[in-house]
Amino acid sequence: MSQTEQCRHIWRTVFGDSEEFMNLYFSRRYPSAQTFTSEQDGVTVAQGQCFVYSMTAAPGAPMLKIGYVSGLATLPDYRNLGHAARVMRQIHWWMYKHHIDYSLLIPASQDATQWYTAIFGYQPSSARCKRLATAGQIAACTQLPQLSPHIIYTMQHHLASLPYAVQHRADDLRDQMDVCLISGGGLYQTTEGHYFMAERISDTQYHILDTTANGNSPIPHLSEVTTPLLFLPICGRTPLPGELHVSMMLD
Repeated sequence: MSQTEQCRHIWRTVFGDSEEFMNLYFSRRYPSAQTFTSEQDGVTVAQGQCFVYSMTAAPGAPMLKIGYVSGLATLPDYRNLGHAARVMRQIHWWMYKHHIDYSLLIPASQDATQWYTAIFGYQPSSARCKRLATAGQIAACTQLPQLSPHIIYTMQHHLASLPYAVQHRADDLRDQMDVCLISGGGLYQTTEGHYFMAERISDTQYHILDTTANGNSPIPHLSEVTTPLLFLPICGRTPLPGELHVSMMLD
């Protein structure tokens, strides 16, 4: 198997995502040049990716360069042997050579949080990255058939207006919308004219993603969930604030 096929096998085994999602991820998102692996007996047994984004800083300050760690996973039979740590060291060295300001990641569990903080010195922040809505609230909005250039510009303009917000390229937003469509969700507009994407996570509930409005806007939602986020200074010197605005799908 090629390295990509081996990494796809690890992803399927560890995360259990659908083939439809993996087809999208590995054909359109998978960064082969920024995928790092660990091998044993000639077999790739652990992998992780680094996605590079821009992030707004304090008002008037230059954009920050962010390395977002995604997909770190080790095959079950090869865990606790140092493979994940080897992958992380490769990722950090690549970030340093490419002048990345900060590494960001969203840990999958409390155990993972303790591992990242104890082994690599990651620091905790928080990310307002999940809002939930009922199927009824979504049904009250208008579903739109496509992500037009105007809507892309509007979403990007909104993200650029927020302090410490990860910015999405047009391709990022298109891929995110397609993942929403795979789930049975999509792109919507409220009666007030705001746009938002929503992923269906059950028959009765949706996860709201990128929007063109702030948290106190009329975008329908039941609750706003603050998710643990970890960051590590690579080349950046100024500490990040306690709360960041992160809206990522394909992580």
